[in-house]
Amino acid sequence: QQSIILQRDLAHVRKQLRKPLVEKLRRERINSSIEQLKSLLGPEFLKQQPDSKLEKADILEMTVSFTCKLWKTAH
Repeated sequence: QQSIILQRDLAHVRKQLRKPLVEKLRRERINSSIEQLKSLLGPEFLKQQPDSKLEKADILEMTVSFTCKLWKTAH
């Protein structure tokens, strides 16, 4: 029974150690995708906010807006 408790504790510790790494990888994926969107929308960015640093939310909002415009012109 002690062995089972130790195994559970060890599994818990492993999970707690892995959690920050998993979160870091998730943030890196998000940031990479946002940078790709930013590069795809380069000219659109320059028109709207030429000298300001854009937040991730700004990039996502502009991507939605740009995608909607493209979709409307295609239909």
